[in-house]
Amino acid sequence: MQAGTHKKIVYGAFGCGGLLVVMVVASWLFVGTSGIETGQSQLPVAPLGASAALDSLSTYDLAALIPGPAPADSPAVAAPATARWRAARRVVAVFGDTFPPDSWQAQAWRGVGRDVVIESASGAPPPEDSQPSGHATLAAARFARESGDPERARAAVRLALRRARDLQARSDLLRVIAGIRLEHDAYLMIDRDPLLAERDSARRLARATLVALDRRLDEVRAVRALIGAAGATPAGAAALTEWALDTSVPVAVRDEVIRSIGFGWVLDPPEMSFGLDSVRVAAVRRLAIAELPPDLRGTLQAVTLGSPGMTRRFELAISYRTKRMESLDL
Repeated sequence: MQAGTHKKIVYGAFGCGGLLVVMVVASWLFVGTSGIETGQSQLPVAPLGASAALDSLSTYDLAALIPGPAPADSPAVAAPATARWRAARRVVAVFGDTFPPDSWQAQAWRGVGRDVVIESASGAPPPEDSQPSGHATLAAARFARESGDPERARAAVRLALRRARDLQARSDLLRVIAGIRLEHDAYLMIDRDPLLAERDSARRLARATLVALDRRLDEVRAVRALIGAAGATPAGAAALTEWALDTSVPVAVRDEVIRSIGFGWVLDPPEMSFGLDSVRVAAVRRLAIAELPPDLRGTLQAVTLGSPGMTRRFELAISYRTKRMESLDL
C-alpha cells in the first residue's frame, strides 16, 4: 500500500481530532516508559490518597495561613511612589539578586532595573497590566542602590512589598503563592543590604521574617497540592464541596477547591477515559445553586463543562496540568 493511500485511510477514519488524541496518548505512553519523571500533581490519585489529602487539609489553620488584606494605611500598602517602564519594552524578570555579581544573570538583573523608573506618586497609578512586575521593581531597587540613590531604592522595595501584599489578597491561590514568594525575595534583599529597609524594625527582623515566609510558602504550596489530590476522585470532590461553601475558609482556598472539584477528573483515569462521574457532576451542580462571591462564581462557570467528548477532555487535561505547573512572575 502506498504511503499516501495509508494516510488517507487514517485521516478518513479518525479525523484531525482523533489524530490529536492518538498523539497525546502516544506521548503519555512514551513518558511512562522512557524514565522521564512527572510531578506529583500529574499522577493518578487513589481513593485512599484523596481521603488522606482531605485529612491533612484539616490540620492547617487556613485563616492564619492566608490572612485578609492589610489595612489601607499599613506601611506595606501606602507606598508614596509608582513604577513604570522607561520604554515600551516589557521583560520577564527572574530574581537575580543572589547571583554572582559578575555573572550574566546578575548583569541581566541590573539591566531590568535600568529599564524601570521609580518616581513620586502623582494621581492614579498606571493600569496594572502596564506596570513592571514585582521582581522588576526589586531589580530597580538594586540598580538605584548601586547608583548611589538609597532613597529611591527603598521606595522600590516598598512598592514591591505593596504588590506582594496585593497579590496575597487575591482570590487565586497561585497568585497568593506568587505574592509570598515576592515578599520573601524583598526581605532577602533587605537581609543582604539593611540600607534597603524602610523601617528599623524591618531591618532588625529581616532574618526572622525570611524564616517565617519560607515556612508559609511551603505550607501554602502543600495546601494547594493537597486540594488537587483530594479532588482527583469523585468522592473527594464531593467532600471538598463543604470546603467550597464554608465562608470561614479563605476565598483563595475556596477558589482552588472549586477548580479541583471541576477539573480533578483530569487526574482520575476512569473519568479521563469514560467521562465525568455523576458524583462530581452533582457536586458542581450543588455549587451552582449556592450563593458565592463574584470571583468564585466566575471560577465555577469556568469549570462547569457538561459532557465533554474525548478530544475535548484531552485538551482540558493539558490545560489543567499546565495550570498546575504554572509559575507566575508578578
